[in-house]
Amino acid sequence: MSRKIYGGFIMKLNFRTIAKLGLLLVVIGFTMPIACDQNGFQIANYMMDEEMVVEGVLFYVLFISAIIGVIIGVLLLANKKCNPTVDWIIIIVCIASGLYLYFTQFQDSGVDLQNGAYVILAGWIVAVVFQIISSIKKE
Repeated sequence: MSRKIYGGFIMKLNFRTIAKLGLLLVVIGFTMPIACDQNGFQIANYMMDEEMVVEGVLFYVLFISAIIGVIIGVLLLANKKCNPTVDWIIIIVCIASGLYLYFTQFQDSGVDLQNGAYVILAGWIVAVVFQIISSIKKE
């Protein structure tokens, strides 16, 4: 764990905070082309228009849960206390919604995934690995 002082704040960069950086990758990947040259917002809007409301909402759930995780990361950097259980809930909701979408909409349809999907996957991996390390080290 390293501590840096910025503008009077003592910032702690630990494994739990790094896990939140993984969720930042999810946010970035969501804004990149995921499939069919469309980002997550465009795909969600398309699904809502095509009466696939559950799937459209799950795209937004994926994004909103990642944003909440990033906000928690900012709070952790500012030395605020947040319950680690909330971290796990956010990560599980984010990954579960994305995997549901992948297995129900993209896997069998023959749609090629693009860079955004792989950035999201990398973000999930970073978030889970560093959250596990953080739990083991009791940060």
